[in-house]
Amino acid sequence: MSMGIVTSKSHWFASISFVVLGIIFESGWPNYYHTIHDGPVVLWYFAMSGVMAMALTFLRPHALKPLLKEPLFYWYVVYAITGLLWLIWFDGYLNPENQSWRLRFLKLLFFAACLVLASAVNFRRFVEVLCGCALFATVSYWVDYLNPFLFVPADMDQSNPGRAGGVFVNANQAGSALVMMCIAAMPFVAMRWRVLLSLIMLVGVFPTFSRSSIVFAGLVMAVWVWRGQFSKKAFLALLLVIPLGVVLGSALFSQGADSTEIDSEDITNRLGFFQQMGEANDDSAIERRYIAEFAWMKFTEKPLLGFGPGKADSVESWGHSASTHNMYLLLLVEQGLFGGILYLAFLSIIYYKGIRLYRRGLSRQECDIGMALVLVAIYFSFFGFFSHTLLREGHVVMILTFLLAAEHKAIASRTRSTLTETQPVEAIVEIEDRRRV
Repeated sequence: MSMGIVTSKSHWFASISFVVLGIIFESGWPNYYHTIHDGPVVLWYFAMSGVMAMALTFLRPHALKPLLKEPLFYWYVVYAITGLLWLIWFDGYLNPENQSWRLRFLKLLFFAACLVLASAVNFRRFVEVLCGCALFATVSYWVDYLNPFLFVPADMDQSNPGRAGGVFVNANQAGSALVMMCIAAMPFVAMRWRVLLSLIMLVGVFPTFSRSSIVFAGLVMAVWVWRGQFSKKAFLALLLVIPLGVVLGSALFSQGADSTEIDSEDITNRLGFFQQMGEANDDSAIERRYIAEFAWMKFTEKPLLGFGPGKADSVESWGHSASTHNMYLLLLVEQGLFGGILYLAFLSIIYYKGIRLYRRGLSRQECDIGMALVLVAIYFSFFGFFSHTLLREGHVVMILTFLLAAEHKAIASRTRSTLTETQPVEAIVEIEDRRRV
């Protein structure tokens, strides 16, 4: 079998595999099916990605090369191994209470599998998945808002009538997932259609009433406008459509707010957050402030070594029913100062890669991919103050690896371009050397 046929088959297999995984994870299906319908645990979907990556590696051994060149892969290795070493040295890794540390190895394997597949994927096909899932999310969020118990029955603990989560269930995660999908798709969408993608994001994030997601969506929109992500005609069209969207959204919001099934007081308090310029005094905000203070107190007890991986998720060792809701505090509590430095290193790598590509990109698309990576870094920085599960969310890992694969391809094309430009000069030097001889 010729090398060309093998390469073609491997690219086809990688595209199909990554697209299938994208549909599964970007729709929020694994957690929804397991939580609401007692489906298989999310572990099985991660295992499926590993099998796909191994099959691709068998077809195309060079598929491992981008993975071995990626700094974030080694970051995940350090993240997983240091957690294991902490438990072996201080607390016994076989203790049932310490099972949550295994999630670190699971995320390492999932990150590696996704990056191997993404490095050989057809980017256009995956962008179609992202746009389709983003549109589906927007529609489903509004349907969920107007029909509070359609996705999650009223008798389940996850039910939160009035705050739309759709298949993602959790409204905060639903809002951030939608914004992330739009960030990743934007560089690959034609300029004239980017306004539609931004509208999908803005319209869809509102019914989640997630304060952090709405603020972040506004920040992303401001960056897109500032960095010229839209054509002038498309941007003018957006300005004309916004009033119509506000009127339609207000009508739908009023229709849902009139329902006796939703917690209208919670929604009013959340909207009041924007009217009061960021001041929040609802039960959720009060609880988060209390937990943050509690987590900081735990960190000060053991600032150098921490309490160990998974300790902030265990009620027995943590002493509270909810975890930190904060990535920075989570790692500070778990591994002390080293944990905090570890997360800052994670952010720095993504920032550096994004800024470097944005400044050195050879085309508009490459610069836009760099900007998307910077926004992803801002996502991890910003939502790190509101969530402790960022490194566990499959849809986020897929988007990160997709953009990393696009960055690898951009760097490779720049390297080839540099070599092509220098070849004539080298040829002239060689001819001159022969003449002298």
